[in-house]
Amino acid sequence: MAGLDKHCGDNITKSPLETDSDTVARAIPPGSLFLFSVMAGIIGAFARIGSLHLNYRGQREVEFGDGTGPLFRVRLNTLRTIFRIVRNPDLGCGESYMDEGWVLEQGDLSGFLKMMCRNEDAASESIPGKVLRAVSEFIFKGRRNNPRKSRRNVAHHYDIGNDLYESFLDEGMNYSCAFFKEPDQSLRDAQINKLRTTIDRLAIPDGARVLDIGSGWGELTRMIASETGAAHITGVTLAETQRDLARERAAAMTGNRPEYQLVDYRVHAADNPNTYDRIVSIGMFEHVGAMHFDEYFHAINRMLKDNGQALVHSIMRPTRKETSPWFQKYIFPGGYIPPLDDTLAAARNAGLELAHEPFIHGNFHYAETLRRWRRDFNEAWPDLDRSRYDPLFRRMWNFYLAGSEAAFDTNGLFVGQIVLRKRL
Repeated sequence: MAGLDKHCGDNITKSPLETDSDTVARAIPPGSLFLFSVMAGIIGAFARIGSLHLNYRGQREVEFGDGTGPLFRVRLNTLRTIFRIVRNPDLGCGESYMDEGWVLEQGDLSGFLKMMCRNEDAASESIPGKVLRAVSEFIFKGRRNNPRKSRRNVAHHYDIGNDLYESFLDEGMNYSCAFFKEPDQSLRDAQINKLRTTIDRLAIPDGARVLDIGSGWGELTRMIASETGAAHITGVTLAETQRDLARERAAAMTGNRPEYQLVDYRVHAADNPNTYDRIVSIGMFEHVGAMHFDEYFHAINRMLKDNGQALVHSIMRPTRKETSPWFQKYIFPGGYIPPLDDTLAAARNAGLELAHEPFIHGNFHYAETLRRWRRDFNEAWPDLDRSRYDPLFRRMWNFYLAGSEAAFDTNGLFVGQIVLRKRL
């Protein structure tokens, strides 16, 4: 992290192991407060909504916004942070939070990021904002994910270690949106509700062959095996840690047991035409990338029997928008949240049609899921292995979870389930 912006700083020599927060106690260099004031003026042109107080190492506090909502107080620890954020707001904000270039002294991180999202949306409606959005949209939509690159992208996030995910997921290791019947329902019960709702919508016939694309740690496949008359259930994933734990848990089952393969869905499709009565895919479509929407649905069409059906569960948005550069770099390389209309168009282009109107689950469900995950992650933090998960990782993971929650609460994101069949 120290080498990201080595030419933008306060002319303060730091040791290789020193974070930005370690410079706070040092004397402020001449001219730094003047530069802070100049940069604050730039920030003030965009931060018009909410209540933000910004200071530079505890001095020269400046107020932004219209005074609405809770107060957020942010301390900047280096001028480098300002340069990074002004040059690339999304990436600079996330990276500077990770290395403590800025610290939230008052307020909740998710609430602060929600306020920033609202300001970003307002700024994006300006003429320069619309031009920038169009350019970014073209860049991110054009990223390709071939099978080898997809494997690297999945390993980047999912092969970190099962112990991390066990620290904040429910017992079934469900890493996707829970469906809450009530706001105070337990996360575990809400995840089971999501799985049973999905199985009901699949309407799996007795003797069916079922495929789960992106099967994760396997709880959906195990539930299909134990609660339906399916004869054969296969899960495919690109994460070795997921496959291994899924196999371990399936081995403890009696009766029908799912099988799991470490294989790209496109390779599996080439080897298994007209094989499956039902195909399900939860939380995987977001990883496909916009350039591969048609390829994804063509693979589903190829694997389905003529009377088969598929259910695709994905985060979706009303309109096209570029993926966050910070999320692309640190969390989900190659990912892209699809608009519902683009998803349906790609399915139609692949010879599929809706078997039912799309099921839309509003923003509350995933925002609440993310709130629970962040709470449980921080409660479990003292027990995680520090040699693998250091304080910088903790700040990164909190920024990811809080930023995702903020996006659902402010940016119109939702979860959709679409049930498809072959167009004969």
